[in-house]
Amino acid sequence: MAARLGVVSVVQAIVKSLRARIFSGELAPGTPLGEVDVAAHYEVARPTAKAALENLVASGLLTRNAHQTARVTLLSSRDARDIYRTRSIIEVEAVRLLAAQREVPAAALEANAEITTLVGASPIDIIDPDIRFHAALVQAFDSPRTSAIYAQLTDEIRLCMTHVQDATLLSTKDIADEHAQLLQLITEGREAEAARVLEEHLSTASDKLAGHLDSL
Repeated sequence: MAARLGVVSVVQAIVKSLRARIFSGELAPGTPLGEVDVAAHYEVARPTAKAALENLVASGLLTRNAHQTARVTLLSSRDARDIYRTRSIIEVEAVRLLAAQREVPAAALEANAEITTLVGASPIDIIDPDIRFHAALVQAFDSPRTSAIYAQLTDEIRLCMTHVQDATLLSTKDIADEHAQLLQLITEGREAEAARVLEEHLSTASDKLAGHLDSL
């Protein structure tokens, strides 16, 4: 059992490292990641490298067709719209329910306060608090299954946001202001307006990212 736990920890360490390298841009979209190369880079056995790559394929960060080398996912505009559409389906319903209860998640307030302090900083710096803000809305819905489904999107959401913020497509101040407006509407119990603001917030990001990807 101890040996098995050791193998799992190595796989997760490789996954963590590869995720960081993808999100930092070190491993650009389309970069091939073969089992042999990954095994050599991290000085591990091929089965360990294979397990790490399979984990990243499952999360959407890598794409691999049958009998082909895995590559860092190259998002298309269609991918971006689908990811944001899926987010909207989950997040908007969560916001409606929160507004009905006039329940503002403390974690969302904290995350947006952090974003506000980052106005003027590198746009990349707001990715973590922005993800926490939106995740807090879903988690406050208090549905383990809904949270689990949303969590499966997290890496792809982060990949989208990396593209958005790296290209400076959205203003940090505008993001913080729209978040604050959304939280105020939830506080006031204005369900329809809160849902509309969030839909527009996500739609704007989706449209700008899709347009950016089409221009590349």
